[in-house]
Amino acid sequence: MKRKLLAAVALGAAGLVLAVAALRSAAEKDVKKPAGRYVHTVIFTLKKDAPKDEEAQMIADCHEMLGKIPSVRQVRAGRPAEKGTPRLAKKDFNVALTVIFDDYDGLMAYDKSDQHQEFVKKHLPHVELDKLLVYDFEDQSK
Repeated sequence: MKRKLLAAVALGAAGLVLAVAALRSAAEKDVKKPAGRYVHTVIFTLKKDAPKDEEAQMIADCHEMLGKIPSVRQVRAGRPAEKGTPRLAKKDFNVALTVIFDDYDGLMAYDKSDQHQEFVKKHLPHVELDKLLVYDFEDQSK
């Protein structure tokens, strides 16, 4: 009877050790390549004759339309901050948009998506194209 009990305890301990090792291995994989490393930022300056509610509508659509695209991890959109970095922060734009993806393929899926195409069709006619700024970069954190 004691042998069976000892065997059961040993088997349970071995299973626990294997489960902890598997969880530790999965956690290490997550640490090696964090999600959301590809960043896409767009700075919009609206035309003088844009509808008066264009800023608010564009910001809402950034969240509502673009945020629903499957490859999008995060969306941040808004007007220039009232209080920014002294002497450096620019306020010569109307709306800034930052979208986070896992990788370049996520950006390409976003770019080709129906929601993004609809957003562009709706809002680009009101944007000063010569002042449109687009920045893409990969987060270099480890």
